[in-house]
Amino acid sequence: MKNNFRTIYSICALSLLLGNGLFAQTDPSYRQYRFNALTLNPAHAGANSYNDVSVLGSQYWVGMPGAPQTATISGNYKLFDNFGLGGTVVADENGPVHSINASIVGAYHLKLTSKLKLSVGLKMSAINYNVITSELATTTAGDPDMLENLTTGLSYNAGFGLLLYSKKFYVGFSKPRVATMRFNRMDMSMYVDKKSGYIAYTGGDFKLSNKVEFRPSVMTMFGNGGPLSLDFNALFTLNNLLDFGATYHLKGGVGAIIGINIKDKLYLGYAYSYPLSRLNTVSTQSHEIGLRLKFGKEAKSADSPRFFN
Repeated sequence: MKNNFRTIYSICALSLLLGNGLFAQTDPSYRQYRFNALTLNPAHAGANSYNDVSVLGSQYWVGMPGAPQTATISGNYKLFDNFGLGGTVVADENGPVHSINASIVGAYHLKLTSKLKLSVGLKMSAINYNVITSELATTTAGDPDMLENLTTGLSYNAGFGLLLYSKKFYVGFSKPRVATMRFNRMDMSMYVDKKSGYIAYTGGDFKLSNKVEFRPSVMTMFGNGGPLSLDFNALFTLNNLLDFGATYHLKGGVGAIIGINIKDKLYLGYAYSYPLSRLNTVSTQSHEIGLRLKFGKEAKSADSPRFFN
């Protein structure tokens, strides 16, 4: 019956929200921002002093049935000194909800002073959500609501972002989706949020010695009627080679990050998190791996910081 169907899914969704906070369902790309800022804000297109291709994989709450899994591939290209172009493809599974999101982003970088730039980015996205009803249980044999998978079909959306940055700090703001999600045949708002909220973040790069840099950052997500989500990150970089640090997600979990920069051409990062909510009775670990290949001519004196990592 539909009521049983909704009750079962609501329990699953509540568990996911307790462990991961806002936007867990509709904006999976934000989970991987520590290794790829482009998924967070289109204004990051061309903000680095190099071009790159990144691949990321995440497995949350290992051992929990229906736990989120996300895979992302992206490219970020500095076409001109004041313009960048990029693209992302994000595949996500979160309980019975499976989605694919492909985006093209572009950003213009305005030089405000000799050390400060303002980037304005736009994103165009094609999104498809599917609810696999066979992955849900029902107490009614032959339940008509469970016989056919649900889909939003291919829908299009847009997003925007702003990024103010210098070599030592950055402040960003973005809205991943500006339009309201439309559904094909039936209302799927029980599984997919119609609207997205807002994302804001800031970070800095402080040189503690000739060999050690400290790079703290804070990110928040708010709006769309959901709870406030707040992340704190504290990373140290040794000899521009090794990254290590800790993360804290408000009412969510704590974790550790480690990364290695290989000859300024290849970056490999790993993040581990432990849930502090009641989810730790079911699972005690989440894992994320990021791989970035850098290419193109990198400026000897970069005018941008390292964003998050």
